[in-house]
Amino acid sequence: MNHIVRLLNISRRQWMWMTAGIVLGVVVIAANTLLMALSGWFIASMAVSGSSGVAFNYFFPSAGIRFLAIARTVGRYLERLVSHEATFRILAELRVWLFKRFVPLAPACLERFAGGDVAGRLRADVDALETLYLKIVAPLAVGAISIAAALLFLVWFSPPSAAVLLLFLVLAGVGLPLLVRRFSEEPGRHSAALAAELRNKVTEGLQGVEELILLGAVERQAATVDGLSAGLIAEQERLGRINGLLLGGMSILAGSGVAAVLVTGSMQVASHQIPAPDLVMLLLFSAAVFEAAGQLPSALHLLPAARESAARIFELADAPLPVPDTPVPTLAPTGNEICFRHVSAAYLPGTPVLRNISLTVPAGGSVVLTGSSGVGKSLLIEILLRFRAYEGSVTVGGVEIRDLTRETLIDMIAAVPQRPHLFNASIRDNILLGNATAGEEQLRQALRDSGLDSWVAGLPLGLETPVGINGSAVSGGEARRIALARALLKDAPILLLDEPTEGLDSATEREVVSRLKERFGGAAGTTLLVVSHRPACLALGDSVTRLECA
Repeated sequence: MNHIVRLLNISRRQWMWMTAGIVLGVVVIAANTLLMALSGWFIASMAVSGSSGVAFNYFFPSAGIRFLAIARTVGRYLERLVSHEATFRILAELRVWLFKRFVPLAPACLERFAGGDVAGRLRADVDALETLYLKIVAPLAVGAISIAAALLFLVWFSPPSAAVLLLFLVLAGVGLPLLVRRFSEEPGRHSAALAAELRNKVTEGLQGVEELILLGAVERQAATVDGLSAGLIAEQERLGRINGLLLGGMSILAGSGVAAVLVTGSMQVASHQIPAPDLVMLLLFSAAVFEAAGQLPSALHLLPAARESAARIFELADAPLPVPDTPVPTLAPTGNEICFRHVSAAYLPGTPVLRNISLTVPAGGSVVLTGSSGVGKSLLIEILLRFRAYEGSVTVGGVEIRDLTRETLIDMIAAVPQRPHLFNASIRDNILLGNATAGEEQLRQALRDSGLDSWVAGLPLGLETPVGINGSAVSGGEARRIALARALLKDAPILLLDEPTEGLDSATEREVVSRLKERFGGAAGTTLLVVSHRPACLALGDSVTRLECA
């Protein structure tokens, strides 16, 4: 239950909405049970009055019935409104919290998980937790409070009836839920795990469909998906059968509880301890009380699957950071110089890629880093961005990057990674991610220096042209230049370029290199580190360093 408590603690800012939903739920249960009880008492009292000729004031109970009927209807509407609002707010809170936890884990920690698995935990597992408050926490709280209040009500009128009803409510509200939870534990856990694996396999299949076709492995992938789907359906059928037994058990216990109240109440009527109309009231009240008890087994029935989804979320969220953040910087950088001293690092533990590397990029200077594939050129950039753990020393402006806050370091650096990501928005929106407050002149300059100006001018929608999901509507070279314009627009003191002209034709490559050299050449200020194996990019550096295999 620690995961459930932790989830609620993350959403504690929504406690007013959650409390309001629970209070309204109790009000609805109270209005319904009292309406049933008062209606039964009213009809029975009218019958007794008519047969005995004794005067009966029907104005007050009839007004009470109208009030409770309205209260039940309005209360049910408000309860649904408030509880769903609380649920959506909790999910929003959880998504923001989870995304903030995921960001520092990329890429070193997240790459240990399949892409579909990460997406599934961020989306589907969070969506699965919409039942946490709406169908688990709120029903448990409403049921417990309502049952306690109902028993106090019964004790006031008939202690023996309260005692026997308590027995059946305990069986229905505690015994049956615990039994259901025990039977639901395994299928609920397996169902959540199979659903996650199914999402992962489907995502992998869609992302790699071309490779599957080329390798003739489509049928094998489809068989794997079919097997997981069949397993998930089987577990869900098990849960459905358990739920059917739950509903049947609740009906049996509710009927038995009302019958027990009938026996004890009839004995009290026979001994003139309570009037006959009160017995009718007790019977209808007892039947209505089981509505509150009926919420408890269903809530516990859903608990194992919710707990499994929560465990999957926290497994990823609690992964250790590759480079722990520093809450308060010890020193402020005094410049833009980058120094790597005796740095060693690896993508995977025990598989060194960089070993005892030293490199200096002077403030306002530029260095082009070359070397064969796999020697760790991109790894140096990822280390500088604190994406990877490392041994040795890496300083920016004389301060070890471990001693800088993440925000301070990121504010100083603009980067174009080897595989830049474009969001499903317009070209303008993707570029303005670098500097949302940039003016039109800054935007035009960034377009020019990245070699995009003539291409954008020829588009019917210009900068408003959508780039598609993951940049699918533009070519690889165009996507890279959009990412370059985004980095240039940030105008940070340090610029890191990883294969900035990959995917460009020779003419476009020469144009981009020429414009970048014009922008940074000879002007002190921006420190430039370029990783490239293309000869044209060598012109961007004041010096060229070749990195050899470890």
